[in-house]
Amino acid sequence: MIAVLIAHSATVISPGSKVLVVGSGPVCLCAAKLAAVRGFSTTCLVPPGDCELGPGLVSEGGDLGSLPLTFMPVAGPEASEEAIEAVAASAEGLILAIDNEGAFGKPVLETFLQPSSALRRVAVMSRYLNGEGMGFFASAAKTAANKDVWAANAQAVASYKAMEAEVARMSGAAGVEWTVIRAGTLKGGGSGCSGEEGDERSGEPSLLTPAFYELGQQDIVNWRLLYDCSALKVKLVRGDTLPGPGFTAALTATDKVGAGDSHRGAVAAALVEALRSPDAANHDYSVAAEEGREFPGEKEWSHLFEAAH
Repeated sequence: MIAVLIAHSATVISPGSKVLVVGSGPVCLCAAKLAAVRGFSTTCLVPPGDCELGPGLVSEGGDLGSLPLTFMPVAGPEASEEAIEAVAASAEGLILAIDNEGAFGKPVLETFLQPSSALRRVAVMSRYLNGEGMGFFASAAKTAANKDVWAANAQAVASYKAMEAEVARMSGAAGVEWTVIRAGTLKGGGSGCSGEEGDERSGEPSLLTPAFYELGQQDIVNWRLLYDCSALKVKLVRGDTLPGPGFTAALTATDKVGAGDSHRGAVAAALVEALRSPDAANHDYSVAAEEGREFPGEKEWSHLFEAAH
């Protein structure tokens, strides 16, 4: 009964509220798109390169139309400290997500987790940190097959743990509720369609456009596109309990769904849905990819958070 009362008293962010998405890379851009699609008035604060790529990854042709999404550079000649401070002060929801293995440090967190701001909920992307299924095989697959394989090196793990502790501490001081969304190896993130005429492969249209498949190293067969057609089912569990790829790391490093995988679209969606889930307040969750061709809708995400244990 106490847990139910706590869940129902949690603050949630409603569509129309201002949400600030901070970070870099495709998972950050995908979270910004999904926040805007869900009806949040969204600002995406990212490096200049992501500001340039963002519109084309969010909408084919780069025309955002009526989508309530604005891109803002965090650095460079067009960056404005005053504008950044203003958007941070007015945001009711905050999403922090970096696609590579970088974690947010204390000075950056202090910028966005201010006690005097309008902020009510924050969702931050972290990683599987429990160490299970990591070690030699994961590290070898990262070197030989896919640089995005999460192998939980000690320095990165320490940085993520420090970030999580600071987010919890600063959120408590500011009266803000937090959620940690854990990812393993980030894979996929696009709509599952190549963009070519006649391509009717299944996928999830709310994710990044086919321009996503033009990023990074190009293979003869675009395994990321194949992954986005077949790995759309989501497993969400509370806590840091999911394993890495273990001895199968080399076999599942690319298009095959394996232990330790997290679909970028699922991680991005979990970050967005955490802002409006009463159950997600002050908890951490791990996201895993599973084989399937149906991506969770809004109601399914609510059920996933309710059922996670």
